[in-house]
Amino acid sequence: MLQTQEIVFNRGEDGQLLAQEVVLELLPNKPTVRVRPLTRGRLQEIFAQSQGDGEAKLQADNQVIKNGLVEPKLTEQDLENLMPSYAGAISTAILAVSLGLNQTEITEKATEVLQQEQEVKKN
Repeated sequence: MLQTQEIVFNRGEDGQLLAQEVVLELLPNKPTVRVRPLTRGRLQEIFAQSQGDGEAKLQADNQVIKNGLVEPKLTEQDLENLMPSYAGAISTAILAVSLGLNQTEITEKATEVLQQEQEVKKN
């Protein structure tokens, strides 16, 4: 029988989703960061935002990082100046934790899973 603790994200006493240390597998030096998973609702908002032009996609990537990255802490200015390779690796790691997927397959799978969620929401 499926247990509740297997299918829900763990929360601390303060009600916040618990952060976890994750290796950034897409970077050669494999640094670690602490990330918090994103809820289904937050993922849907970000996915909808990402469907626009290039600027909208950049902002969506920043929203993933802003909402999911716990350490290192980044300011708005830091997000604006974040190197693309690190931005991509961090957002991929957050999405992987949020969707329960491997970082190397997240790009193709994330879009598929979020589109399915969006279809369910429409019906």
